[in-house]
Amino acid sequence: MTRPNATAEAILALYAAQGERFSARNLSTAAHRVAKLGGSRRDWRVIALAETCRRRAREFRSQHLANAAWAFAKIGGSNRGLFDAIAEVARLDEFEAQHLANTAWAFATARIRAPELFRDIAQVARTTNLDTFNSQEIANLAWAFAKQGFAAPPLFAAIGEVVRARLDEFNAQGISNVAWAFAKLGVQAPRLFDEIGAIPRSRLRDFRPQNLSNTAWAFATARVGAPSFFEAIAAAALEIVGDGDFLPQELANTAWAFATTRSVAAPRLFAAIADVAVAKLSDFKPQELTNLAWAFATAGVEAPELFDAMAGATASKLAKYNTQDIANTAWAFAKAGVEAPRLFDVLGDAAIARGVREFKAQGIANTAWAFATAGVEAPELFDAIANTARLPDFKPQELATTAWAFATARVDAPRLFDGIADAARSRLSEFSPQNLAKTAWAFAMAGKMAPLLFEAIGETVPLRFPGKFKPQDLANLAWAFATARISAPQLFAAIATAARPRLRNFNAQDLATMAWAFATARISAPRFFAAIAKSTNIDATFDARDLANLAWAFATAGVSAPPFFDAIADAISSRIGDFEPQLVARAAWAFACVDWKRDPHFYAALASVDNLLLHHQAQLNLVSLHFRLEWPDLDFPQMLSSSSSIREAGVPPSRLACEVSVALGWLGWTHVVHYVTAEGLLLDMAQPGTKCAIQVAGPSHYLTSGSGARLETGPTRFKLRLLRRLGWNVLRVPFYEWDALNGEPEMQVAYLRLNLLLR
Repeated sequence: MTRPNATAEAILALYAAQGERFSARNLSTAAHRVAKLGGSRRDWRVIALAETCRRRAREFRSQHLANAAWAFAKIGGSNRGLFDAIAEVARLDEFEAQHLANTAWAFATARIRAPELFRDIAQVARTTNLDTFNSQEIANLAWAFAKQGFAAPPLFAAIGEVVRARLDEFNAQGISNVAWAFAKLGVQAPRLFDEIGAIPRSRLRDFRPQNLSNTAWAFATARVGAPSFFEAIAAAALEIVGDGDFLPQELANTAWAFATTRSVAAPRLFAAIADVAVAKLSDFKPQELTNLAWAFATAGVEAPELFDAMAGATASKLAKYNTQDIANTAWAFAKAGVEAPRLFDVLGDAAIARGVREFKAQGIANTAWAFATAGVEAPELFDAIANTARLPDFKPQELATTAWAFATARVDAPRLFDGIADAARSRLSEFSPQNLAKTAWAFAMAGKMAPLLFEAIGETVPLRFPGKFKPQDLANLAWAFATARISAPQLFAAIATAARPRLRNFNAQDLATMAWAFATARISAPRFFAAIAKSTNIDATFDARDLANLAWAFATAGVSAPPFFDAIADAISSRIGDFEPQLVARAAWAFACVDWKRDPHFYAALASVDNLLLHHQAQLNLVSLHFRLEWPDLDFPQMLSSSSSIREAGVPPSRLACEVSVALGWLGWTHVVHYVTAEGLLLDMAQPGTKCAIQVAGPSHYLTSGSGARLETGPTRFKLRLLRRLGWNVLRVPFYEWDALNGEPEMQVAYLRLNLLLR
């Protein structure tokens, strides 16, 4: 314990001997001097002095009360009784500016909550001419109110005007304290921040690390960009950060501020902070370590040595981490893409040990997101989250993030998804476009059926968010509905309307995903596909999957777009080695489906693949047939036998096919059910001798159109084209015409006779 100097000892000795004879002024002066000279809060004489001041507080004048409050706040210790007495007897209308500022500073420093006192100080200070306060007193007053968390808008409005008019009078600490106070209380003062942000760069050389850190923190917290000012702060900090004077909190807050504002990248400053922080990590508190990691992750600054050191420091201090620190640390390492399996293991264990119930909703969501993003398997942690998460407490973003995390981590949690669906459905109006898309994506990815949720999303999006989705969100939303096989024509129409003017802003993957989704959902959108073809430049950003999916989508949707397919063909030809066998089959089938004929050798280049599943073998069989029909003089390998069609022939006929077959029997039209041609094509009902066939067309054979018109899909038209080229007379029975007959045999027979057999 540091002992006070000789003068303080003499004062305390005198008080010990004659304290009861001291006047109020003597008591106040003694406390003030002892505080300035280093008196200890553990000294019995200091404790006794505080008690005497408490008992005789009513004898003190305003200056004495202010001095006593300042002194014992400076000394520290437990003096709640004294501060309560000061608050009770203070006649604030008699206080001068210095006394008001010192009293407020003292209560804030001593962490004594006194809302009534601060309300009265605000009133007196505001009605007193603030010009009577010097710059330090104004700064201290603002700092004290912020430290107390006591918002006093009229007072701060007046302070802002005074500071702006007298900014040159404020030193570095005064400026930083004022900015910090306004930001801490959330007081909007754009003109004040503009004035502070315009101070000459030369003045920032007088700022110490704490001043720079607090000022940067204030601007970031107040969401004031001020890029020129942040550049000046970065330059000033760079000059002194290597001196070792920045404390851990100041390093963390400075990094946090620059990461939060995002108005200035400041790579050199971040590098300098990283170098200094590595050597000081043992001195960092948990929250400071967490903030530092968060800042570097958010700013996207690569600092492998720092993150390695932070991983070790975090693991060694984990017992002191609260639940928010655990969640934020996991988030930061995942966001930064840092592989730290040992750290994630101990973070997961700590989260389970603390009890997931202790985590706030945001912490649960961020923790789940972090482990899923980092690809760390943590079944016990995910089980704990699934079993204990209080979903009614979750905000929309937290619901969406949690669902995304479980889907990405491929954790099966049906009860959790059911709970998320229920919680989300009742609050969809609060969801942002991104969170709507993320939620739908998660349910589709996890294979969780939630028709009521999807129905609600499908109704919400067209009504509330036209044009407000980012390209990736539109692509994910479309993908989710297509994957979940949820019919939502109005939603897809809204997506097409929102996406069409912005197609050039879509990256290759999102564009291909969007087209794939429309085709998979069997949505007729010719204008949308035409816009894709017109606005898309097929370049190196399109990988093999993107190219194959784009071609497949256009073909499935029945859109040929020859110049677009020419561009895709050129891209595929130059990168054929990048294509997996199934992608080759998909692309080749797409070109054959749209009857692309520019270059027969393109098909031949795609023919030499193996290790295909039956579905892809069937695709290439159709490609082979297309080639041989279009270019009979050229050689093209027979891809396979009709094994895939034979497998399909073994599947029982549909209800529609059975009903048509029975009605044909009544007519005396003998036929073979599920006939496979020599070329491997499956026919629902056929007379091989006459090469006459009847194909039933269920809903899957048609695209959904907003106008109600029914257009056949690309694959349906492709198969019909091949059959007719092979000489088959193919008659069609659309499901909607057949269903309109209401199962009446007489009407069914009449329909077949009039509409098919007599044509």
